[in-house]
This record gives sequence, C-alpha cells and structure tokens, in this order.
Amino acid sequence: MHGLCNRALQCFLRDSFGDAAWRAIARSAGLPGGLAETGFEALRPYDDALTDALLSAAAQVTRHEPEALLEDLGTYLVSHPSSAAIRRLLRFGGADFVAFLLALEDLPDRVRLAVADLDLPRLTVRSGGGVWHLSVGAGLSGFAAVIAGLIRAMADDYGTLVVLTREANAITLRLVESDFAEGRGFALAG
Repeated sequence: MHGLCNRALQCFLRDSFGDAAWRAIARSAGLPGGLAETGFEALRPYDDALTDALLSAAAQVTRHEPEALLEDLGTYLVSHPSSAAIRRLLRFGGADFVAFLLALEDLPDRVRLAVADLDLPRLTVRSGGGVWHLSVGAGLSGFAAVIAGLIRAMADDYGTLVVLTREANAITLRLVESDFAEGRGFALAG
C-alpha cells in the first residue's frame, strides 16, 4: 500500500477520534517500530497486510464498520482543512457537479501526475435517465467506499443534492437538485 494512503487513514483517525484512539488503534494493529508516534511516511510503500490490520483495529476501537470508516475517510479528504490540496485537485475537474462526475474518469491519471507511483483503480462513469453509474476497477481494497464518501462531500461542496447508493464496486447517483444550496467558494487562483 502506498504510504499516502496509510498517512491519510492515520490523519483521518487521529483528527476524527483523537490521539488516544489513534494510539490504541496503532497498538491493536501491531504497528512496528514507533509508527504510532512518528506516523507513516507518505512516499514509502507498506505491506497491504499492515493497512488491513490498521483498518480492522480502527473498526474495533471506534466501533464503526470498516466500510463506514473508509467512506468517512473519503469525506474527510474533501472537507477537512488539512486536505485543501485534494479538494482543490478535485474542483479543477469541473465548474459544476456534473462536470466533476464526468472528470472522475481522469482522476487516476491526474493523481499520477502528482504522485507517479500511486496507482488508483480505474473509474468508469456512465449516465442515463437522470441516473449516474460509477464503477470502480480492481486495485485498492475499499476504494469504492472512499470514492462514495468523496462524491458525497463534493456534492455538498457544489451545493448539489444527490441520492447515492453503493454496492461493492458500483456507485449509483441520482441528481435531485443541482442548485440545492450555496456551494463552497472556489477560485482558480489559489
């Protein structure tokens, strides 16, 4: 697993549940060599089993299902102030929520421009009859849940009301109202 993924999970857990919970999660997961204190290195690869143990320990300590934690991680990546760069990368996808959805297919390539060795699963977006279908390719376990949380947060960011359902690696969205609320401000110039 890429260190950025583990680092994101660590920051989410620490910011959402506190330092004591993070230490309990790290201890329960059996993180080696002081990782609980120093944290994951963003550009270093880690064994997938370590990430799985971390997520399992997080579910046990927080009493949240792993899929719910991953979906909350997706929301965190867009809405938390420490993740402003990710939100900015996503907002460059389009001026409105529909343009953002259409640009999701390019997300793995845009991420690779920033982090060459981070391979995200392929995303395929289709629409018809007012319903959008997003399929998430194989690769990162739980990535569909992260994407679902990210999409929910981006809908709020754009002020769009959507109904989202997820089954395995498929996400279905029904756009209820494009201008439901005032979206968060965004300017191309930082």
